[in-house]
Amino acid sequence: GPEEQALLTDVDERLARITGLHEQMEFRKAAAETRGLWVRGNEYLQTAAPWTALKTDPVKAATGVRFGLNLCVLFAELALPFIPQSAAKILAGFGLCADGARWPEGDAKGLLDRLSTEMSLTPPDVLFAKIEDVWVTEQAERFGGGG
Repeated sequence: GPEEQALLTDVDERLARITGLHEQMEFRKAAAETRGLWVRGNEYLQTAAPWTALKTDPVKAATGVRFGLNLCVLFAELALPFIPQSAAKILAGFGLCADGARWPEGDAKGLLDRLSTEMSLTPPDVLFAKIEDVWVTEQAERFGGGG
């Protein structure tokens, strides 16, 4: 559909920019562009809304879920240089090993169609704990210098 075509084009463009920034060792810019791609993926999921489409168009819902899961793998691969432990947990949930992960190559159409329809998914535990006010206070007391 049109949402998927727009996403494929955007992923191709952003992946090329992210790759170039890494090659130029512009890591802050690469991280910002990576976060921008994550936002774009989230926007796609909100628009595709497979949880709603399931009621009226199961094929569209399946497409949204398939693209979303493939985005998770791509995003984890792109996140490996920045948050390796969390990215490895995400990849492990898909039965993939971070140690063998390589930088994503190819076009978005291929990258977002890598997962088998027969695969199983094991969701990881919470990747990032919520920062509670109590913890912030404890850290401020511990490291704030107080004086």
